[in-house]
Amino acid sequence: MNSYLGCNNLSVRFYNRSETVLDSLSLSIQKGEKVLILGPSGSGKSTLISVLSGIIPEHIEAEVKGEVDRRKSAGVMFQDPDSQFCMLRVDEEIAFSLENRRVPPEDMERMISSLMDQVGLNVDKKTPIETLSGGMKQRLALACLLALEPEVLFFDEPTAQLDPVSRNAIFALLKDVSEKTGQTMVFVEHVLDGCIEWMDRVILLNENGRMIGDGKPGDILRLYQRQMKEAGIWLPKLYPAVWEEVVRDETHPLAVKLSAELKKKEREEESGTPKSRTLIRTEDAAIGYRKKTVADGISVQIPKGAWVSVIGENGSGKSTFLKSLIRLEAVRKGRIYLEDCELKKWSDKDLYDKAGFVFQNPELQFIQDSVFEEIAYGARQRNWSGEEIEKKTSGLLQEFGLTSHRKAHPFTLSLGQKRRLSVATMLLFDQDLLLLDEPTFGQDEKTSGELIKRLKERQERGTSIIMVTHDMDIVDRHSDQVIVFHKGKAAYQGTPYRLFSDRSLISRFSIVPPLHYKLMHAREKKVPV
Repeated sequence: MNSYLGCNNLSVRFYNRSETVLDSLSLSIQKGEKVLILGPSGSGKSTLISVLSGIIPEHIEAEVKGEVDRRKSAGVMFQDPDSQFCMLRVDEEIAFSLENRRVPPEDMERMISSLMDQVGLNVDKKTPIETLSGGMKQRLALACLLALEPEVLFFDEPTAQLDPVSRNAIFALLKDVSEKTGQTMVFVEHVLDGCIEWMDRVILLNENGRMIGDGKPGDILRLYQRQMKEAGIWLPKLYPAVWEEVVRDETHPLAVKLSAELKKKEREEESGTPKSRTLIRTEDAAIGYRKKTVADGISVQIPKGAWVSVIGENGSGKSTFLKSLIRLEAVRKGRIYLEDCELKKWSDKDLYDKAGFVFQNPELQFIQDSVFEEIAYGARQRNWSGEEIEKKTSGLLQEFGLTSHRKAHPFTLSLGQKRRLSVATMLLFDQDLLLLDEPTFGQDEKTSGELIKRLKERQERGTSIIMVTHDMDIVDRHSDQVIVFHKGKAAYQGTPYRLFSDRSLISRFSIVPPLHYKLMHAREKKVPV
């Protein structure tokens, strides 16, 4: 092999699986290239990064066939930065990386400051890591990787858990680092806006882990658009040059489409939604974890049968709020009522019969050794018959595209498959209330759409849905109401239309609205957004 980094005829199979994850893949990456790996959920993107970086087979056992050309040193940034930290404070974490390079102690203070400046980590060096927002944690993770001076940087969906503003900031930072250092970078990403335009190459995998495309971003998008759409890969919403034309020309096809979507939203807003009984009511509630209060003064009402999206910047209290609704986090002050009964008075059995919770990290839910048993666990605890368990569990496996993984261990699934499994386990009992913490992150467009469709079907049957999300298109298309957490407060509750159409609100809350609202605001200002 004559490449800086790559593989030849690579196939990978995990020992508890019969099928291969990657199939006869050959790839050559040159020094300094920025390469984006695309493919549907479960296509082997993260596995490829793990092989090229040496994580497989050095730390994760798997059968690897073919040649692999690795560099001596590689840095990997994962979706969850907390999984990479081993110290308590910012300076200690960066110092740990420098110690691994045997940097003299007298040089560390200067180098820590320099690395923090390089990644825009504008906090005190002694700051506890647990108090950082998601975006700041990713900046710290990048500083630690750069401290190691790796030959190659790998990024496995580094923005998956970030709000849109933080996501754009991280992409801008990585672009700046690449331009200044000429660093070789390999990315796996589902959200292409903000990153694909500065990639040198795009590698396209199909659902079977075969490479079907390799070329410049523009060529891949032009030549493989149909295949990408069919595979459910998110396509970029818009290129900046096209946007100016859309704002200027009302007859542009995209402008016509966006205007029609906006008119539809206006009609829906005018017609309103039927009033229903209150399911959840909070009165001046204060919530937090450990000894930290993250939000207070929360007074909201959630109607029965509604789809309510909870949004806000990383660290604003969204997930803590969701957990407090099912007593996974304590209410420090005030009250929360579920169906007019104070939440603390509900028995555990009645509460968990009433509500299901899907965690942000799906692995926190897994307690069984196979996908089938993970879904069936609750039914076995309730002494369902074997026939009932087989019928309901097999139905959910098919519904969520997991039938072929029936016997697989949950931890061997791709992130998207783990996410689908975590949702499926909560749909076994048809609870009246579903609480979901970012259920679509790490999903390709197809599986995300299918998941939302399943949830919508359950809402139409009377299930109430409260969902934390960073996806403003989901908020706009499916939510009856939206709650915005901002600076430790539930600062807004109302319809998505009223939120997205108010320029002062989207500016105050740092929201990136869907395109049809951006078009409306751009035309109001007479300048492109």
